[in-house]
Amino acid sequence: MNADCTIICGAPCGALEKDLISGFVIAADKGLDYALNASIVPDLCVGDFDSAKCDVPENLDCIRAVPEKDDTDAILAANIAVERGFKRLRFLCALGGRLGHTLASIQMLYNLKKRGIDAEMYGEHERVELILNETKKIKRFNGYLSVFAYENTAEITERGVKYQTQDRVFTSDYPLGVSNEITEEFAEITVKGCAIIVEEYGE
Repeated sequence: MNADCTIICGAPCGALEKDLISGFVIAADKGLDYALNASIVPDLCVGDFDSAKCDVPENLDCIRAVPEKDDTDAILAANIAVERGFKRLRFLCALGGRLGHTLASIQMLYNLKKRGIDAEMYGEHERVELILNETKKIKRFNGYLSVFAYENTAEITERGVKYQTQDRVFTSDYPLGVSNEITEEFAEITVKGCAIIVEEYGE
């Protein structure tokens, strides 16, 4: 999926993967450091800039916020993207580092999904998305695939994986779907309800 808007966040991410960047590009706070260090000039930067070390280039469109705010810089960037009409968002450097921010980012995915926005997040070695009453095909990769109920319960069918399920009821208080493996060219995940999909890539 090519994202209509790519948002570069501030979690640890090593080298920024340029092939994941497409569409309109927003750098959120420390994400500006990552972007400029990779010779990427974003279309917009947003945040309170309490983490970014570089100075904002004078010719770069920038929306500044005060540090005392309800939204994280990633949520601020996401809301701006949605206000500008983007329906698909890709967050880079969005997982890892401070656990509180990672959990906040996952909650943000849920909020976006309920608003009809498709979004995905990448960390250094993982990708996360939420699916809501839909089927998703995932190309085989070297690593582990986990599927968890995000609301109280979800009926989940998994095909093309080592541990298959058929309309199995997953609950949000037990990690039944952790560390599966894709065995076919594609895995097919069907969810009745809401589930979080985690792809953890091998070295």
